[in-house]
Amino acid sequence: MKLLRIFSDKNFKNVRFNERFNVVLATIQDKVNKKDTHNLGKTSLIHVINFLLLDRFEKNKGLLSDSGFIGQTFYLEVQLNNGKYLIIKRSINVASKISFKVNEIELSSFIPPTNWDEVDIPFDEAKEKLNEYLEFDVLTKWPYRKAITYFLRTQQDYLDVFQLNKFKGKHIDWKPFVFELLGFDGDLIKRKLSLEQEAKDIKNRINTLEQDAKISIDEKDKLLVLLITKKQEKMKAEQTIDKFDFFMQDKSISKDIIEDLDFRIQILNTDKYRIGYEISKTEESLRKSKNTINVQKLKQLFDDVQLYFPDKLGKQYEDLEKFNKSISEERRKFLKENLIELKKELDIIDAELKDLEKSKSEKLSFLTEKDTYTKFKTYQKQLSVLEAEIENLKGKLELISKSVSLENDIKIIDEKIDESIKNIENAISQSSHAEINKIFNELLTEIVGTNAIIWLKQNSQGNVEFQAEYANPIDNSYTSEAEGTPYKKLLCMAFNLALLIHYSKNSFFRFVYHDGIIEGLDNRIKIRLLNKIKSICNTYNIQHIITLIDSDIPVQNDNSSYSFTTDEICLELNDLNDDGKLFMRSF
Repeated sequence: MKLLRIFSDKNFKNVRFNERFNVVLATIQDKVNKKDTHNLGKTSLIHVINFLLLDRFEKNKGLLSDSGFIGQTFYLEVQLNNGKYLIIKRSINVASKISFKVNEIELSSFIPPTNWDEVDIPFDEAKEKLNEYLEFDVLTKWPYRKAITYFLRTQQDYLDVFQLNKFKGKHIDWKPFVFELLGFDGDLIKRKLSLEQEAKDIKNRINTLEQDAKISIDEKDKLLVLLITKKQEKMKAEQTIDKFDFFMQDKSISKDIIEDLDFRIQILNTDKYRIGYEISKTEESLRKSKNTINVQKLKQLFDDVQLYFPDKLGKQYEDLEKFNKSISEERRKFLKENLIELKKELDIIDAELKDLEKSKSEKLSFLTEKDTYTKFKTYQKQLSVLEAEIENLKGKLELISKSVSLENDIKIIDEKIDESIKNIENAISQSSHAEINKIFNELLTEIVGTNAIIWLKQNSQGNVEFQAEYANPIDNSYTSEAEGTPYKKLLCMAFNLALLIHYSKNSFFRFVYHDGIIEGLDNRIKIRLLNKIKSICNTYNIQHIITLIDSDIPVQNDNSSYSFTTDEICLELNDLNDDGKLFMRSF
């Protein structure tokens, strides 16, 4: 699929793309004021193309959300891989409704069709329809939108060769796709990551069970012993009630009061005093903690005594200020969390003290109670409490059994994850990306004069990491060239072209758009790059669109500027007036 023309019903410089090499050229003609060419629209064109290829549109976000686009409609004509021509219509006002028209021949002008095959179909349905029109025979498990932004590279998409700016979420959203893009089975990674998510979900369920029921799997034996004890107490209480043996109950209660209750109350009061003291000290620390470094005041002090305050020193103090602030924030966070836990613990102690005092009062009252029937009713209440406690323990043991079952499920999933890791390892060893890697290296070796490689590895969790690096030709060690932005761009560009060349005999994208690809490069590299791009376009029938400003045009050995033919320049922008801008107006 290639781009042929893009146009609009108002305020837009219509574009007719060439089938091979294309240049979007922004020129500074006002040499006096030297206006910013980056505002002329050479990058904005990518966003319009992406909009017409059905990127999701948000009314309050992005370039086209500007009020100046209200009521505007855009059109894109593409050449399908089956030789037919598809026109896409999308308006800003009703961006969720898309129209399509398929023609046997190309449009002859920038006039849209009067009759459409599909009119104002809903957005999600339109994406499926466009996927059908494209008829890609590679990456068939993935919608065309998954790959499109690899071939529409803005400045923000040069930060990483594989993980584009839009793929900042979970690994499962992009790693399986990239794995498959390189020739492997993406389902291998998808299965592993899905299993890990499943195990994580089960662990969360276990944690929820333990927190809600206030249990731990490790306490199973303890609860079993408590259950046996409570059953014994229940049996004894039932026997006592049956025999109406109040003497043993009175004896037991007297011992409780003398030997147990007072001692437990004393211990809890000691803990209450200790925790109260810790809360007081913690609150005092929170009140006193503050940042002691003020760079602005420090600069003012240097100014007052007429001493030079070096920028580097200011930067160091600012870094120190940030460091101290982060330490202070971490400490305050810890203190606040600790304070919450201490207050919770104090609440628990207060509640337990209240219960113990109440129990003590009731038991003392019981010993002085002369009414035999009242005592009988009290024993019945105790029996009811025991029965409730037994049911509670049974419920907790049931939840523990469920948690144990879930733990066993996790063990089974972990075994499947280990198997997936081995399958991924075996797949990587097959080097299915060898042909793409070969093309990638040849491109950069010819352009930059340095070897470059795409390689995959598994990290400590068995997840795949994708790497694209320049390599020392002597020992294949990593070089630092990839750390510079211009050379990072070249890695991204070479990856895109390697993919297009590799899949050039398939039904797939046959175009790529690179914004500012030659900025910051040496003249010799620029010339080799431009010549190589043209050669690739002709050899493999690929459409390559680049944007550049006139000051980035390389100078050749004879001191003449590298020249582009009229056919190669698909769009010229300038800063003389609004007519020279893509949207024929200023923002």
